[in-house]
Amino acid sequence: MAKLGALCAGVGFILLTLAGNAGAQDKEKVIAERQDLMKKQVRDWIAIRNYLAGNADQQTAVAAADALTKSVPTVPNYFPPGTAGPAPDGKWGTKPEVWTEHDKFLAAGKKVEEQVAALGAALKTGDKAKAEVAFKELDTCNACHNTFRAKLQ
Repeated sequence: MAKLGALCAGVGFILLTLAGNAGAQDKEKVIAERQDLMKKQVRDWIAIRNYLAGNADQQTAVAAADALTKSVPTVPNYFPPGTAGPAPDGKWGTKPEVWTEHDKFLAAGKKVEEQVAALGAALKTGDKAKAEVAFKELDTCNACHNTFRAKLQ
């Protein structure tokens, strides 16, 4: 009977260890996916900026705005509870406020969603001056980064 108890305890320890490792791997995967999303959004933002600077065509800018319109609302999905931690490059990390002030986090995202929609609409008109105003009003990074991201290095 003692051998059976020891065996069960050993199996339980192994299962808990594996579960803990799976959780860590899932967290790392979520953080990596979050960074991939942010990098894609930066590329879209740069495409729009390039159009406004005269270095890209309107079609490219509209496509980038459409991509942002689709991706910005998904940002909260990339911050499930338990995924705080540094970015893979170790330069930035998520602040606990993402979860402790989740309503503020979601509100900042909604603000960016509205600004991206306004920018997309302005780009589609072909009125560069109107698009430039909407672009300047777009608080893409600062809406969340100033409050919810910590510089680690």
